Parts: sequence; C-alpha cells; structure tokens
Amino acid sequence: MRAKFPVLPAMNLGKNFWISLGVCLWLYFVISSIPAVWAAYVVSRATGVVAMSGVSGTLWNGSASLASVKVKGMDHSLGQLTWKLDLLSFFTLKPCAKITTSMDNQQFDGVACVKRGGFILKDASISLPAPLLQPFHPLQIDGQFMLNIAWWEMQQGQLQKLHAKASWAGAKIFNGGNWMTLGVLGSELTDDGQKGMDIHLFDVSSPAHLDILGHLLYPSGVTVKGGVTMPEAFFRENNAAAWLSMFATQQSSSDPANVAYSVDLTF
Repeated sequence: MRAKFPVLPAMNLGKNFWISLGVCLWLYFVISSIPAVWAAYVVSRATGVVAMSGVSGTLWNGSASLASVKVKGMDHSLGQLTWKLDLLSFFTLKPCAKITTSMDNQQFDGVACVKRGGFILKDASISLPAPLLQPFHPLQIDGQFMLNIAWWEMQQGQLQKLHAKASWAGAKIFNGGNWMTLGVLGSELTDDGQKGMDIHLFDVSSPAHLDILGHLLYPSGVTVKGGVTMPEAFFRENNAAAWLSMFATQQSSSDPANVAYSVDLTF
C-alpha cells in the first residue's frame, strides 16, 4: 500500500510579491556593499557633533575604533563604536541601527532611529562617570551615572515622548570644603505631553531623604518643588548647609534628630 502524503496548496504569488522580493534583495546587496566610511561621513556632517576615526566595515555592519561627541564646544571620547542596521526599518522610512560604544567606565547600548526632522532612541542604556556631566552642574560631583531609556523621541528639536529612569551611584558633591557622600540617588524622567519634561528625584540608598519634582516647561521655564531631610549629625559633619542654601530653605522639623529643607524654585 502506497503511503499518502499531504498535498501542499499551490502558491499563487502575484507580480507585486516578486517585485517586492527583488527590491529587498537589491537593497540588501546595496547596503551590504556601501563602505562604512560613507556612513561615518554622513553622520558627522548631519549632526555636527559626532566624529569617528578608524572606520571599517560596511554601512550595514560597521565600526569605528574611536568616536567622540562635542558637548558645549568640548570633545568627549566615546571609545570604540559599532553599529548594525535593521534592514526592515528602511521600509518604514525610519532607519534604525543597533549601536554600542565602550571604554573605561563608559558604555552605551541601544537602538537609534532617524526620521524626517528628528530621531528616536529606544531600549538604550548609558553608563558614564559623573565628572563628564560637570559642565551642566554648578558644583563639583563624582560617582557613576546610569540612564535607561525605554523611549526618547525628538522632532524638530522638540521633545515628543520620553520614558526613562536614571540612577547616580556613589553620589558625591564637593561643597567647597569637603566631599559629601550621598549614596545612591534615583530619578524618573517623562514627557508632560506638551513638549516639556517632568523629573522626579528621590533617594534609593542614602543618608539623605529626597523627594523633589522638577518640571521643564516648553518653550522655557522651570519649576522645582519638594523636600530634603537628613540626620543632623550627617548635616553638620558634611557642612551640607554650604550647598543646600543654594537652592533650598531650612524648615522646622518635627524630629530634632533631623534637619529639613524645602525646595520651591521658579525660573
């Protein structure tokens, strides 16, 4: 008795299917053959702040032995950079690439997408030493920053969507006389739906208790409200009044063992 095998249905593939398949294959071979140095040139010219050297590979899958980004007129090294393009993303007109950078105590890993007039950064993690952010802070700082970005979208230089969490491990502030150790601090960053940003700063493992809400308004304006509480012994030992007085006002505390400050600022 002859065994019976199931009959596969006929594949009625139209002309459009074969055209689409041909375009995909053509696009793949084109992208895989374009030198990576072309991509580096385009990125450098388009952004004006990113520079790459020692570029090798292709537009599809390339690397740079050294990459840097310009912040406030100063070049900051990112170390070695690699990227891998997502071919399917080209059909959405939002080409995306998996990007990684690595050097001592400084890493980036995430997906970056370019769209007309803006960009999207998603599923990204950034780790860097706190002193690299010194140009944005009035006081000398130390420690390690970690930023996890679920989604960050910009359009025409304006914030569209943001959902991220940040932490500051080994947080230290130099108040002019001594270093004050704050342990681990955390924050949540979200868009306000009106092109502005909301920031919630709090303590994770710290001798100081922080609960501060910041709101960056669009197109301008900042409000900061909340409170800071710490043991009096820690407060006096570290001369905390030297930096707290810059942005907070001391309040009476129900617990004599603690010192309380309130924050209420508008710029």
